[in-house]
Parts: sequence; structure tokens; C-alpha cells
Amino acid sequence: MQLLKILKSFINNKKISSMLSHRSLKTTSSNWFLQKKLGRNVSSLEKEKYFKQIDRVSESHQLIYYVPMESYLCWSVRLSTFTTSLIVLAAMYQYTYNFDILESTQFTLILEKDDIYYFAVGFITINALVRWIISKFPLRIYKITNQYLAIYNKQLPGLRPQHHFKRGDVKKVDFILNPWKNATYKLGNQTSLILPDYFKTPFEFHQMFDSEKN
Repeated sequence: MQLLKILKSFINNKKISSMLSHRSLKTTSSNWFLQKKLGRNVSSLEKEKYFKQIDRVSESHQLIYYVPMESYLCWSVRLSTFTTSLIVLAAMYQYTYNFDILESTQFTLILEKDDIYYFAVGFITINALVRWIISKFPLRIYKITNQYLAIYNKQLPGLRPQHHFKRGDVKKVDFILNPWKNATYKLGNQTSLILPDYFKTPFEFHQMFDSEKN
């Protein structure tokens, strides 16, 4: 009983209630901002409006698919661009001025000066492969009647690739040695990696496979 009285007096304290109310309001506001950027709830009208603005689609389009990993994909592309640029510039500088970037020793992987070019080519190839995989991930998919619009990650500044396809033009595909065979689909004439769990509803996902006559 004594504990209940203490809790009751604590809750009825106006100063404490005001602090908790302010903290709750601040947390709600912060969560709303984070949800707008990275949230999982694709049915949010505010978030859908925000994405329509940055994707430059009409209000008649309906957002049916959204992956909350856009920031990670963007930073991967930026990091890939930065590191590849450094490698290319270093290789060009070494080739132009014949500057010894690394000296060969028995304790390094590079036995000859030209070996650094092989490492550079391998590194650039890996970065190109990462960017190619990222380019296959639709960030968002919109629907308007029986037409669909897929939005992909920007590979170049100011350029956001878009792909139009129709209902019924979607099919699951499988390739040899494909580690993402459960997520590889053909959207019209373009192969993409789709995560079904991020559709607004399971119905929206399955409806893409049905022809317009069904």
C-alpha cells in the first residue's frame, strides 16, 4: 500500500508529468522524422507523399513496395566511387611519373612493381560488381491501374533510374550459381532483386504476376 501511494504521488506531480509529456512529444517527433526517412510502415501518407516528391511521380501513383535500406545502398555507392577514384588516380600518377608507390620486398604480396596494377584492376572489378548488384535493387515500386514503376538507386548524381512494366510481365527467374535465386525476378525485360516481405500487402506482390485478364 505504501508503494502504491508513492507511485500515485509521483504520477500526480505536475512538474514530473510535464517533463514526461515533453519527452514523449520530443520522442514522437524524432521517431516521425526517422520513420519518414527509414521507416518500415509503407502505408504512411506522409512518407508516401515524401517519396513521390523525390521520385517525381504523380499523386495518382500508389506506393506498394519500399525497402528501408536506401541510405546503406547510397553510402555503399559513394564509398565505392571514392575508393575507386583514389586507386585510379594513384595508378595514373604512378604510370605518368614512374613513381615507386611501393617497394618490393620479400614481406609483401607485391613482388614486381607492375603487380600493383593487377591489384588495382581486381579492386575496381569488385567495386563494379557491388555497384551492379546495387543497381538491381528497386528502392520503391509504384502502381497505377495495371502499370508499374520501379525506382532504382542513383548510380550517378542527379540520375535516378526508372523502369516501367505491366501487370503480368513479372516472373521468377533462376540462374546458375545465383546466391539470390529466391529474390530474382524479371520485371518486364529487366532482371531485379526483390524482397517480397517489403510489399505493402502480400496481395500487391502476387497481383504483379497475374495477367490483366485475371
